[in-house]
Amino acid sequence: MKMSILARSTVGIAAGVAMGVATIVWATTASAAMTLQPSQAYCVGTTYTITLPAADAAALETDPSYNTINFNSMYTQDPYTMFGAVGTVSWTSGKDVTVQWTPAAAAQTTIYAVPFNGTAAGNGKLTMGPINVVNSAPTGASCTPTPPANPTGTGSASSIPVIGGLLSSLSAQK
Repeated sequence: MKMSILARSTVGIAAGVAMGVATIVWATTASAAMTLQPSQAYCVGTTYTITLPAADAAALETDPSYNTINFNSMYTQDPYTMFGAVGTVSWTSGKDVTVQWTPAAAAQTTIYAVPFNGTAAGNGKLTMGPINVVNSAPTGASCTPTPPANPTGTGSASSIPVIGGLLSSLSAQK
């Protein structure tokens, strides 16, 4: 049975749209998950950065009335006992959410991120851990968090003759 050109085109367009939707659905659900700034040891009194990728934040914030994300640490052995509030952070769609965490006591803990509307937590929850927090680093280790690999870029753009200065100033305006 022969199909008209219009029918073949419609089938081709429908297939293309289906592939595009499948790609979009896959892309929006892919995530790097919540991360904790690396350190040789996580120590009481030292501040570390927790990052929640934009895709995970958006997945938590499905209800527009929940416009912040609440981070808490809980005892890993008893996830219903709060170990300490980490912080509540407003989020902007499409942007990663970061919060500073300074453990107050030595314990094995899990970090929870939940949507929050100012008075109540929402239904979603992401967890990270267990994280072993110690009073001081073991011999040969350090509590100091590892700095980002390249916090300000490579700096090589400024060395390009004629346009280097322009490129450097544009990258600084992000």
